[in-house]
Parts: sequence; C-alpha cells; structure tokens
Amino acid sequence: MTAEPGAVEASLQAQAASAEHIGSPLYASLLSELLADHRAGGITADLLDGVSAQPTHDAIPLRYLATAHRLALAGDAPGLARLYPSCGGTWRGETLGREFIEVARQHRSAFEAGVRRNVQTNEVGRAPVLATAFALITRRHRMALDLLEIGASAGLLSHWDRYHYDTGFTSAGDPDSPLRFDARWWNDPKPSLSGKTVVASTRCSDIDPIDITTAAGRLTMLSFVWPDQQERLDRLRTALDIAARLPITVERADAGDWLQAQLALAPSTGVATVVFHSIVWQYLPRPTRDGVRRAIHAAADRASEQAPVFWLRMEPAGPTFADVRLTSWPGGGEEVLAEVGYHGTGIRWLAAD
Repeated sequence: MTAEPGAVEASLQAQAASAEHIGSPLYASLLSELLADHRAGGITADLLDGVSAQPTHDAIPLRYLATAHRLALAGDAPGLARLYPSCGGTWRGETLGREFIEVARQHRSAFEAGVRRNVQTNEVGRAPVLATAFALITRRHRMALDLLEIGASAGLLSHWDRYHYDTGFTSAGDPDSPLRFDARWWNDPKPSLSGKTVVASTRCSDIDPIDITTAAGRLTMLSFVWPDQQERLDRLRTALDIAARLPITVERADAGDWLQAQLALAPSTGVATVVFHSIVWQYLPRPTRDGVRRAIHAAADRASEQAPVFWLRMEPAGPTFADVRLTSWPGGGEEVLAEVGYHGTGIRWLAAD
C-alpha cells in the first residue's frame, strides 16, 4: 500500500495538532519528534511507510503511539514507562522522543504488528451525549428502545445505562454507579435528561471485538488512551470494572452484514429501534458502509409510528469536534442534535424537544 508522497508526514502533523487541541501536550511534543525522525528516514519511516494508502484516515500515528503505550503499561518498556504519567512516570520532553525511538527499535516486531491493528478507543466519555440523545428520543416517542451499536469495540458505550449523568437540573442512568458524569460535560444551556429511558434490548458488534474480561483486552483498551490524560484513564478503568461484573457480548461481524441480520427481524410494536455508532464511520471500508446504509434503509421502509427507526451517529465534523446526527423514520428527517469534542467533552446541545 503506497500513500501519496508526504501523506505519512501530514498524518503525524495532523495528529500532533489534534493532541495539542484536545489536551495532550505529551503526545503533541512526541509526535513532533517522531515527525522529525520520519523526515530523517529513521525507524518511524521504516515502520509507518507502506502501511496504509490513507494514513490520516486510518489513524496510523495513533496505532504507533498505542503500541508503545501498551509496552510501557505491560512493563516491557520500563524506560518509557518512567516518562509516562499513566505508568506512574514523569514526562521529560528532552528525553521522551529518544526513548520512544529506542523502544521502537528494540520491539520492532511488536510495532510492525501494532501499526496494522485498527484503533480501538470506545471512549467512555462519549456516553453523556449518547444518553442525552436517548433521553430525547424517549421524550418524543414515549416508548422503549431497542439499541444496536456497530463498531462497539469492547461494548463500553452499550453499557451507557450503567453510568450516572447529572446536568445539575436533571439526571439519568444508574444513581449508584461509580462512573459519574457531572454538569461540566454539558455547555450552557443544559439539555434535559428527563423521561426515564427504558432499554428493551441492547445488541452490539465489532469486526474485531475486545474481550475486557482478559488482561490482554484491558491492556489494549488502556493503550489507546493518551498517557498524560489521567482522568480519561480513570474513567476507562472504572468502566472496565463495571463491564467485567456484567459483561455484554460483542458479536464479531462485519457491521453491514450484522445490521442486515438484526434489522431483518420483525420490529416490535411500541419499541423504537436505534442504530448508533461513535467515531466509527472513517474506519469502515466502503463496502461495509454501503451495507450499513442498505440495512438501515431497508428497515426504514418498514418503519411506522408504532415501530420507528432511528440512526444516531457521532462522527467527525471538524479538526477538534464531532457532530451528533439523528435520522428518523418514518419520514427520513435528519437533524444535528449536538456538537461535541472527540472525547465527549464540551457538549453543545442544539436540538429542541
């Protein structure tokens, strides 16, 4: 696979800018050093060139970073661990790049495999905006929800109702949950979470699901979180503990094929079917995307006021934010419900009831 000249360097630059905007000065600095290493024809060029024809689209820099973070978390890169706050270390910018590059040289085979694995974030911080959207659907239609998540990774967002949400005015979710999202997640004016959302069923799939009941699965999830973002790591660990107590089955399947099979089932009267995903679309190959659309539109043709169908998705809309769109059937009306940071913060709610 050959990328356009300069495409890998552009992907490193774009990821560095994103890290700076989203609050990881460690990764912003490190990526600048890795960019210099790539330009010098170093190990970064050896490992990243030829992996993808679309390195930015496929988030190749994130795969590179996660491979090193996994080694540090596992205790296999102690020098790097001493520089990563996630491992109890202290970041020293003047040595981080050199240490990373040395780890890449020492563990070349691990990196060659790691940069070819899909990104698996399943960022649990996206749960508040999804919960807000589910509450809106509930208030509008006053029926239980049948939830179908694609690109579910470890299924942590399909566990959304096991977390607690509180805007300061209304609340939702499990009031006894150890994972809590307070009013800081929503910009003013705060949206409503009122109207108890009843989940009739939850099913989810991923082309390469992660089993978080295993140590390897937990390590994979943690490796994709940025090492200097301790709050994200703490939230993820809490979500993993919740999921381990009540695991959900993430079916291994192509998203299009899986949705076609799920949506072929006769809809239940008085239940709203909601297909949802978050930061998934860019990672799906074109045939899979086409299959997802076909499956949803076939279900939409059978939708009724007594058994409506919804397509809810949080996907990139700019360098630092995503929008949350909802398409509803019957009718096919589409609206932008919210704008939100990639990791779920700064929810700007736009929809009216």
